[in-house]
Amino acid sequence: MKNFLLTLSFFVFVPFYQWSQSIEAIEAGMQKAGLVDIKTLDPSIVVDLKYSTCDNFVGKDMYGTFDKAFLRPEVARKLVMIQRMLKSMDVKYSLVIYDAARPLSVQKIMYDEVRYTRFRRYVARPVGGGHHNFGVAVDLSILYDGKPLDMGTPFDSFDEVSHIDNEEKLVDSGRLSKEAYENRLLLRGLMTEAGFSTYRREWWHFQCYTIKEARQKLQLLDF
Repeated sequence: MKNFLLTLSFFVFVPFYQWSQSIEAIEAGMQKAGLVDIKTLDPSIVVDLKYSTCDNFVGKDMYGTFDKAFLRPEVARKLVMIQRMLKSMDVKYSLVIYDAARPLSVQKIMYDEVRYTRFRRYVARPVGGGHHNFGVAVDLSILYDGKPLDMGTPFDSFDEVSHIDNEEKLVDSGRLSKEAYENRLLLRGLMTEAGFSTYRREWWHFQCYTIKEARQKLQLLDF
């Protein structure tokens, strides 16, 4: 019985330990790669890392107690500019970041979770890394008076309504409200004006650099 309990405790506790890194380890890796914490540039930007909770499509906390949004400096500065533009429109507006730079170790966990499911097309393969693994992508939305604007679906809702390439048809069919569509246009307009590009399957995802440019010029967050 004692040996059985020891074996059971290994399988219960080891998996979480493997994907939950310490704050110090993740921050050290981000800083070594030259990334910056967005809060050091603009404390008013809200950070709500969904992969530091179980409120994500995997249903697991993959960051442990880590709760900071790191990005390449040039990417972070663009977000600061967008935050200022939002505040100039109405001081109750704010960006909210759901995910930013992502270590390759977390990418591997995410990919393993979806590799045999219909969700695999939403997660970049760890080999070579995706935009998040170079610190040049951000998942985000807009808050008004502390509450998320209606974007038609929650973050990490992987269905057709989350796509941005058929929104007018979704509005015409009643699957996406006009208000949600206009909120998406607000977010997308600000982000693209600042130099970000979109990903057609996720209204919340934006990136700088093509993946080819990132792989050629930037350091992969391989930790």
